[in-house]
Amino acid sequence: MKKRWMTAALVCVLALTGGCGKSKSTDTAKTETETGIASLYPDSKITKLGNYKGVEVAKADLEVTDDEIQTEIDNLLASNPTYTKLDKTVVEDGDWVNIDYVGKLDGEAFEGGTSPEGGYDLLIGSGSFIDGFEDGLIGKEVGTSFELPLTFPETYTPNPDLAGQDVVFEVTVNAIEEETTPEWNDEFVQANTEYDSVDAYMEGTRTSLQEQKDSQKEYYVMQAIVDDSEFACADSDIQSLVDTKTKQYESYASMYGMELADFLSAVGVSEDSLKEDAQFQVQCALVIDAIAKAENMTISDEEYQTGLEDLAKQYSADSTEGFEEQYGKDEVVNSLLYDKVLDYVAEQAVVK
Repeated sequence: MKKRWMTAALVCVLALTGGCGKSKSTDTAKTETETGIASLYPDSKITKLGNYKGVEVAKADLEVTDDEIQTEIDNLLASNPTYTKLDKTVVEDGDWVNIDYVGKLDGEAFEGGTSPEGGYDLLIGSGSFIDGFEDGLIGKEVGTSFELPLTFPETYTPNPDLAGQDVVFEVTVNAIEEETTPEWNDEFVQANTEYDSVDAYMEGTRTSLQEQKDSQKEYYVMQAIVDDSEFACADSDIQSLVDTKTKQYESYASMYGMELADFLSAVGVSEDSLKEDAQFQVQCALVIDAIAKAENMTISDEEYQTGLEDLAKQYSADSTEGFEEQYGKDEVVNSLLYDKVLDYVAEQAVVK
């Protein structure tokens, strides 16, 4: 399930990084009923606040199942396969091979073009390397070394400096292998996780999944309240949030050397889903604001100081004072009030 509620719950904090701008307030933390959450979306309104007390949540949605734990185990095993050397000596399409390689541009090894210690396990035909690399291994014998003169594609986002460049890969075929799923036992757990036994892993995974389920309770409650409420959401507010989120994705894409469209496709985000999530976030903010006012919720000085310290730590700030100066007290209050309302409606919910 997509955790849209989590993004919505943090929208005020995320706004600190550019969505709402810096607050210039220097007063003591707000304690009046009026909140600034709704002001994040000035052209949108909530016309009817739905029921927010005693919202029913299905017990099954909050319970960890054995199948979910098994899925975690299966994924862990699949991501840590073992490779066994075969007697086969000539590489064919579909083989797993262990190779050493060094890519050179103008006679110099280029960044990211050298195999790791112990060699690289490659499935021939997987398309993991640039065109010609895997085909160039077919027919080669184990133990042989050779050169592969190749050309990088005209567009190569992982390293634009290599785009269109003629290079040479020096390759050694170390072995032809068989990929197998490792045995699930204490030794595997010790080698690939923070736990020292299968039992410890099972217990820790169940606890972790339960924490996720418990946090999802807020999503189910907020979704129910939103569904029972009525809104007049402005396209301008939704688009503003879409634009902010798009800029964040552009930053992430740049970090990975990817085009925005490719990155969005990789993470399963579309234009429609961006707008859908943005609308949900606007609706959540309006609901939170309305509940805070209806229940006369405020943030005390003590709550503010504790929350400020937590936020500063979360954002790896050098100091609480610096964090407060950078983002402003008003937005810190908004974030804390948002979380306070979420906790309130979750506590009021009825699990059946």
